[in-house]
Amino acid sequence: MNFQRHLEEVKLDLQIAPLIDVVFLLLIYFMVTAALIKKEGDIGFMLPANLSQKKPITLPLEALIMVGADGSVELDGIRFSPNDKALEGLSTQLLGLQAIAKSQQAPFYVNILPNKETFHRRVIDVMDACAAAKVKNLGFSEAN
Repeated sequence: MNFQRHLEEVKLDLQIAPLIDVVFLLLIYFMVTAALIKKEGDIGFMLPANLSQKKPITLPLEALIMVGADGSVELDGIRFSPNDKALEGLSTQLLGLQAIAKSQQAPFYVNILPNKETFHRRVIDVMDACAAAKVKNLGFSEAN
């Protein structure tokens, strides 16, 4: 009896072709099942119909007064000198803007934009000019 076993060397090979087929099938599956992103241009909308407006819209007239760090005051491109304490020209301009707002039946607002380096006394001078022009709606905002 021959109890000797012949061990044969078994060479294992990796089959690439079925692996590539599986990868392509997975790729196709994920491409088909992925949700498509809807672009903004594809969103359907309807424009409003031609409707008449019952009540006219009145836009407020706003005057922006910028106070510079050097004490200069500017209203709609008109600069007032830092040495002008009374700011009578500013009061005159504000009265004119109030008259325009009144003729248009629009509310009139004045907004003061002081610089961070502006002295408080100059802002008070601007407020006095607004009081001389009898401005009723006065506000403050932060200048850039």
